[in-house]
Amino acid sequence: MKLLWIGLGLSEEEKKAILSSGGKLLSGYISQTNLTDGFDVLGADMDSINSYQRDGGRGEAIPRAEWSRTGKSRDVTVSYRNIRYYSILSRTCALKKEARAWAKAHREEDVRVLVYSMHSPFMSAALEVKKVIPQAKVYVIVPDLPQYMDMQMSKLKVFLKKINWQQIKALLPRIDGFILYSRHMADFLGLKAGDWMVMEGSFDPTVLTEQGEKARKDTFALMYSGALEHRYGVGALLEAMKLLPENIELWLTGGGNAVPDIEEAARKDSRIKLYGFLPSRKDLLRKQFEADCLISTRSPQEAGSTYCFPSKLFEYMISGNPVISTVIPGIPEEYFRYLLPLESISPDQIARRVLDVARMEPSAREALGREGRDFVLREKSNTFQCARILDFIK
Repeated sequence: MKLLWIGLGLSEEEKKAILSSGGKLLSGYISQTNLTDGFDVLGADMDSINSYQRDGGRGEAIPRAEWSRTGKSRDVTVSYRNIRYYSILSRTCALKKEARAWAKAHREEDVRVLVYSMHSPFMSAALEVKKVIPQAKVYVIVPDLPQYMDMQMSKLKVFLKKINWQQIKALLPRIDGFILYSRHMADFLGLKAGDWMVMEGSFDPTVLTEQGEKARKDTFALMYSGALEHRYGVGALLEAMKLLPENIELWLTGGGNAVPDIEEAARKDSRIKLYGFLPSRKDLLRKQFEADCLISTRSPQEAGSTYCFPSKLFEYMISGNPVISTVIPGIPEEYFRYLLPLESISPDQIARRVLDVARMEPSAREALGREGRDFVLREKSNTFQCARILDFIK
């Protein structure tokens, strides 16, 4: 079986260029790379065609690049013109051309195409393969539904996104199967039983390093990482700090529209510590390990909570610390054997749950955190999840 991946891949040189210019890697890039690395570890015969949307839309031409992830794979980044709103058309044309050329070279093989994300340029390119190889099968991995990927858009972007959604819907009947990050996506998309599987993401255990012993401290550190957005309950978290005793600190990493309020709260309360974007993922994992408890406050009422799985839960749980999480439809029930549930994001409920954890015996906290860590390493590693995908697409 020959695999073609269509998605967000980057060569090491491209990645370094983005980071050295002050850019940041999309969260989707990390999620995708976990999976491509997983397939590589399993020995899958997989090439890739990629297009990574750069910031700015300044009109520059993104050059074509070729590299190899494994020494045997053929990986390509297509060239396109990075002009705001036009770039999607430029990327689509380049991806389709590259996909046709790839298909002509592999027309005699048993081909499966894996598309990372419900993105019309990637889906259109995958379907070009089927024009050349009618027996090829195309599968789309759906981390998020397009409607809920960017909730703060200009009116023009909202209009263009509606048009793009119509284009995506027209492509869906030609897709052979779907790998969904939430089972509720199947209802939204009107998928038939047997045409989809749930795979809510993965974690690459190779990024873990020996953390050593925690530094002893007199305070209890509650940590929140990710999008510091009001719609994700950050305001309620700040209010909850007013109800918690002096020995409890709040550590926050990331960025978003709640940062000014966090900075104001930190000026009034020295227990609130904003670290912003840490230099590397390794630094983030280290900080999460150093905390005593981690929290996710995505609101159950937030529009996209039914159709998403908060990928940061993997990082949280791998820290070996207890994890508090709101109960949202996108998180499968099996996780709540290892998570401490939060039924709402009211400040008083947050404060009560945090106090529950802070008052636990250290040995009980360690046992709970260890169980969550073992669960992720055992059942959510990238190789485990990729093996499930391979079984599905065969």
